[in-house]
Amino acid sequence: MRNTGKRSVPILFKTISKNFGNILRLYPKMMWVADHPKKYSPEEQYDFCMFLIRTLIDSAGVVVKAFGLENIPASDGFYVCANHQEKFDPLAIWYTFPRKIGVILDDRATHRPFIREVCKLVRSKKLHYRRPKKIFKALSEVTEELKNKINYMVFPEGNYEEVSGKLSEFHTGSFKSPKNAKCPILPVAIIDSFKIFDKGFKTTLPIQIHYLKPIMPFEFEKLTTSEIAELVKSRIQAVLDKFQK
Repeated sequence: MRNTGKRSVPILFKTISKNFGNILRLYPKMMWVADHPKKYSPEEQYDFCMFLIRTLIDSAGVVVKAFGLENIPASDGFYVCANHQEKFDPLAIWYTFPRKIGVILDDRATHRPFIREVCKLVRSKKLHYRRPKKIFKALSEVTEELKNKINYMVFPEGNYEEVSGKLSEFHTGSFKSPKNAKCPILPVAIIDSFKIFDKGFKTTLPIQIHYLKPIMPFEFEKLTTSEIAELVKSRIQAVLDKFQK
């Protein structure tokens, strides 16, 4: 078992070091675009954010490979559920995802530099875990937006402190929105992102993003959110068992 929390500082240092020139060049513009929504359309903000993410990942020498892109539903308004191994995980999905997708995340993470700007540039919902009314409001908004053909991704484990090859418990509240919206759930298995920068600026293996077969509403309409969580978790765990080194 590995504690990835202790790795955050060296990973951040290496990422900044490798991208120092890009950060000096692009981060001020990122802050400007994020703070001036009246000057930039939502599409322009999102596209700039994706350009920045791809530039930083490519410059850092991180290899991200996507599998199963054909499993992504043809129509928007679906819910992406992925396992969580590193801070890098949302970026890896954005890097490989062919369409617009928002993110649901812990409010505590949204006040950090870069993440703060990303949340402004893409559609995001912040969950205040000690404020139930705000959680209910955010999840209700996600439900309505899923109905309006807006895609979201979530990491139902809620943390990534331990990596043992076995998934942590999935928070059942993460599945209220897709159940109420009656939208497809797209399980995603992230492989080896916790090994990022294990050897200098190179990962030990390419990070793999596996888009699995979507779970359609008719498959879970009679299930409780706990049962949906277990269903999604089992689909992702099967891929981890097969590919995680």
